[in-house]
Amino acid sequence: MSRLLPSIGDELLLAVPQTEQVLARVTDAGPGFFDLALLEQPTTPTPRLERSALMIEFINDDGIARMHGRLDVPQHRRGIGRGYGEKDTVRFAHRGSPQLLKRREYVRATVDLPLTLVTADADEDDVTTHAHAIDLSGGGMLVKGLQAPKLGDELRFALELGDGEAAVTGCGRVVRLETYDRVGLQFSDVAQPDRIRLMHLAFEMSREQRRRFA
Repeated sequence: MSRLLPSIGDELLLAVPQTEQVLARVTDAGPGFFDLALLEQPTTPTPRLERSALMIEFINDDGIARMHGRLDVPQHRRGIGRGYGEKDTVRFAHRGSPQLLKRREYVRATVDLPLTLVTADADEDDVTTHAHAIDLSGGGMLVKGLQAPKLGDELRFALELGDGEAAVTGCGRVVRLETYDRVGLQFSDVAQPDRIRLMHLAFEMSREQRRRFA
């Protein structure tokens, strides 16, 4: 069964439409609500935040999802103070079902990750190329630095994720030629745990990029 709602410990975005997005972590959940620890200071004034129609955006087993709702604030606390601090917890009362914004396999992010590619040719020795992934999703990546690529080339790869994480290895096929050294590589053989790691990485990085340029 697919996990459609956020779980305790998940990070998500609390969004004031067309204004700001605030990073938060789920600390508790119940029928119709999530308690959210604010990891950033909202710039929206407290009274307005408490009156506004809000949204949360999060990742579930299907992709990026959204739910609408409002802050559930006790009457005696409404409008008190100048703002919420980074360690404050608010209760988000949601309504309706999650709305899928983008399927997980289509979430893409701009990256700059070292990549080792090995071209296997039945008539020649293997050729190893050091390149970079500059765009990443759960289904493939845009690669810069591959010399003389051809459509249909099958390549073995090792993608370095950094921060001490094990490299993701697998096979891919060249399905698009953009420039003389920039190609679209579609994954043809990647272990499911590694594919999930790539999906999560693409989601986290795309989320940060959306917030940075919002």
